[in-house]
Amino acid sequence: MEMSDLLERFKDNLTKYKKMGLNPLSLATGCAVKVDLIDTVYPALEKIKNGLLEHNIEVLPREDTDIFVTRKNMTIKRLINGGEFDADRAVSLIQVNQETAGNPDKFAEFLLKTYISVKTKRRLTIGKGHSIVTNIPTAEVAVIDSIRLDDEKENSYTLANNDTIQIVDPLDDPGSQLQVDVAVSNSLNDLFTKGAFQELKMIPVADAPDEELKKQIILNFTSFAKKYGIKEVNDIQPSTKSLLLGATIVGKSDHELPTFYNNVEEGFEILVTRPVGELTPINVFMWLLAEPELIGILESQGITLKDVEETKRQVLEVMRKPNFDVAKVIYEHLPRFGGNFDRESHVAMTTDVTGPGIFVVKEFAEKARVDVQLDKIPVFNEKINEFATENFIIPNSTAGTNGATVIFAHKKVLDDIAQELSRAGCSPEIIGKVKGRGSGTVIVRNNITKLIHRKNVLQYFKVI
Repeated sequence: MEMSDLLERFKDNLTKYKKMGLNPLSLATGCAVKVDLIDTVYPALEKIKNGLLEHNIEVLPREDTDIFVTRKNMTIKRLINGGEFDADRAVSLIQVNQETAGNPDKFAEFLLKTYISVKTKRRLTIGKGHSIVTNIPTAEVAVIDSIRLDDEKENSYTLANNDTIQIVDPLDDPGSQLQVDVAVSNSLNDLFTKGAFQELKMIPVADAPDEELKKQIILNFTSFAKKYGIKEVNDIQPSTKSLLLGATIVGKSDHELPTFYNNVEEGFEILVTRPVGELTPINVFMWLLAEPELIGILESQGITLKDVEETKRQVLEVMRKPNFDVAKVIYEHLPRFGGNFDRESHVAMTTDVTGPGIFVVKEFAEKARVDVQLDKIPVFNEKINEFATENFIIPNSTAGTNGATVIFAHKKVLDDIAQELSRAGCSPEIIGKVKGRGSGTVIVRNNITKLIHRKNVLQYFKVI
């Protein structure tokens, strides 16, 4: 497409999204719209911990999904901004305005009000929470998918997760199939990283400034569900007049899950299933159109606009495809339900690289109480990512949506997994190793600053 055509299309879409209350130039795409975990979410949760316990509510430590033993009968009900339902567990989507998102005290107030608004006679466990930022002050909302469990257990785990975003590609129409494909694949991914892909159910989260667009988005969810054989469960939707694209996904696994944090040990290696940082080429391409003078700087570094456009096309195709192959490979390297972990046969720990980018390695190193060393961080195009960081286009160019999975396991296990993933069309790489027991220190090379310039992320790495 000619530059003039691209600019015209970009301007048209920029106007369209701004009318919806979204400014792609100030609010990055995909998972980058998450409320900051380090500066806001974690401090807020610490503030309200005791207050929630007084109301018989517990928020579990960060995990990719809510995980519990399957019951023969489970009832799911969606609550918007609270309500009555005898729930045992819940996953939540919180959308707050920028002022709330940037203030841990205000965010804590919002969370406390939201969670105690669920009226249940049971002890309520919030197993997974997801929070995003909106530019529309009146579009704050809490979508709580609540689950009631009976007492008859089955020999499997149920996993529940919500991931919701607002925009994937600013150059694409908000009602396109691609936007929904990426959004749902992103929510599925947290189950897939745990090897869970059985009996999948999808409860869409859809909202839009007008009803016609909202109906189109919901039709796109149905198309996705039919294409991949996922059961669609229809429930009430938020009505904020803001753009929301996502889903709560519920699935099962009759194997143990890769949450063997105490079994991660010295000598284990770290594998990533493919390059990370999908959001970077999308954001760079968008900014090149918004600020054409950046193209000269880009070309001076040996990169062309066509290079960026092609990398953007590549990552969008990767992002829209659910990672079933990764899920199945992980599943095959786990003990059956109730079985014991074997260091030379099984995966110990996994997570996916999304909004926090490679910082997820730090989070999970702390969970396992080990120190690790990262030797490399593979991205789709190193020059583009470095350009993005140097020019302050995206503060963490390792961030992604429907991102790669990080796997911690013994070398023997990872050798097998790498071969299986390669046969499935993935691009696995060993990126580091476990140094031994510790406090969660992540040792990285000093070239990490070419990919991340956010101080609140870099301060948690030990740079050598």
